[in-house]
Amino acid sequence: MAMILERLFENLVLTVDPFATCQLSDGWRLKLPCRDWVTFHYTQHGGGGLRLSTGETLPLQTNSLAIMPPNFTHAIECGSEVHHETGVEGQVTDAPLCEFVAGNLDEVSLTIACGRIQVTYGEGLGLFDRMEKALVLDFNDSPQMRATFEALVSEYHETGPASHAMMTALMNQCLIMVLRRVSDEAQGSLPWLSALEDPQLASVIDAMLEHPEQNHTVESLASIAHMSRSAFARRFAECFNRPPMDYLRDVRLRRAAQLLSRGDLSVDEIAGKVGFSSRSHFSRTFRDHFGTPPLTFREDLAAQ
Repeated sequence: MAMILERLFENLVLTVDPFATCQLSDGWRLKLPCRDWVTFHYTQHGGGGLRLSTGETLPLQTNSLAIMPPNFTHAIECGSEVHHETGVEGQVTDAPLCEFVAGNLDEVSLTIACGRIQVTYGEGLGLFDRMEKALVLDFNDSPQMRATFEALVSEYHETGPASHAMMTALMNQCLIMVLRRVSDEAQGSLPWLSALEDPQLASVIDAMLEHPEQNHTVESLASIAHMSRSAFARRFAECFNRPPMDYLRDVRLRRAAQLLSRGDLSVDEIAGKVGFSSRSHFSRTFRDHFGTPPLTFREDLAAQ
């Protein structure tokens, strides 16, 4: 599984939204907006709770990381009893790093770094899209996670050259640690990750990533998984929320984008290396996926 995750990370697209810090005094609740991306809440100092729309409250402690699925309403609480409530709407901050306050800044008992991220493999598979419940992971044993979030907050405060690249690199580190921990502690929380622990499906993903140029079909992939065609197609769609051939197409196109960025192969050569029988079919599919033809994609990368 480790090798498969390694190759998956080579094809991930990570988008990071501006971070914020939330500071709460004892007895306060801070209502947070519903986001269409997954939200990370890292507790830098203090303890409290993550209150869900169901009324359930998940405990937060220093060095814990809460992962909130997309489109979930939630709030952060501080203290055993809540007497006051506010929301982030209406709070205005001119600082590079948004800072939201619930209570008195002189009496802050809980500080959390919050940010939303979007992580996709290819165009259609969001790593957190089918996450059905919030998770709280304990990283007290990981000084690396603390250092990562401290560096993220510092980077937002002191934006410098290549700041976006630095923040993306830091979030990649964070994401790797999260996926390792989810794999160990939260079985079933991410259906696609659980699928990679199924030897039958893992062998199929491995074949796609290792040899995207081969003439894969649903039948040949089902054979690799030692399953019937119908059982394989159904199981794959349940775990990845899409048909296997759609997934394979995105693997091929993402690999093509990587090869185009290198600049040492022609478009015809790249088309063959990623499993397309003709340049015209490859160019048309690439344009539909990325919004630009392969040559223009390469020229734009070179200009950047």
